[in-house]
Amino acid sequence: MPIDEPASKATELFVAKQVLDAHWSRALDRPWRAGGCLECRGRDNCPQLDWAITLIADTASVMFQK
Repeated sequence: MPIDEPASKATELFVAKQVLDAHWSRALDRPWRAGGCLECRGRDNCPQLDWAITLIADTASVMFQK
């Protein structure tokens, strides 16, 4: 895929899952919190984790609409 093409939704979800897995497996004292990647700033601030949670929540809200 050329670098100037936008990422597909499937690719974004795959990357978001990897971000969540990194935070789950590396922040053992407080899973799902900041502290699991190089983007983490302090113990409660991670832009990657915020992005991943937002993307997955948005996708889930679309999938489970009635």
